[in-house]
Amino acid sequence: MATADTFFVATAGPDGGVDASHRGGAPGFVEAAGPDELRWPEFAGNAMFMTLGNLELDDRAGLLLPDWETGGGLLLTGRARVDWSDPGAPSVQYRVERVVELTHATALTWTDEEVPAVRR
Repeated sequence: MATADTFFVATAGPDGGVDASHRGGAPGFVEAAGPDELRWPEFAGNAMFMTLGNLELDDRAGLLLPDWETGGGLLLTGRARVDWSDPGAPSVQYRVERVVELTHATALTWTDEEVPAVRR
C-alpha cells in the first residue's frame, strides 16, 4: 500500500446497478490500518461519484489496485464503512474478505518518463 497512488472501487446502488470509480492520491494515500483493513481519505473531487451513498446502503465493495510497474494488480472484495466524523474530510474503512493476485492485469506499464509502454 505504501506505493499505491490509484485504485478503482466498485459498489452497487439501490437499483442493483453498479458504480465504478477511480480514487487517487500521493503514493501511500491508501493506508494499511490492520492485517485485513485498509483506510483512505475521500477527497472533495470524488463527490460526483455515487460510491459513498452506495456504501451507506450496501457495504459490499470491490477494489482493483493496479501495479503500474509490472502490469499486475490486486483484486479485493470486502466491506466498507464511511467515517463521517469529519464531514469536510470523510474517510473509508475497508475490511478485506478476499484477495486475488492478478499477475497480468494489463499490458500497460509506466516507465520512469511516465509514458505508457506496452509490455510484450
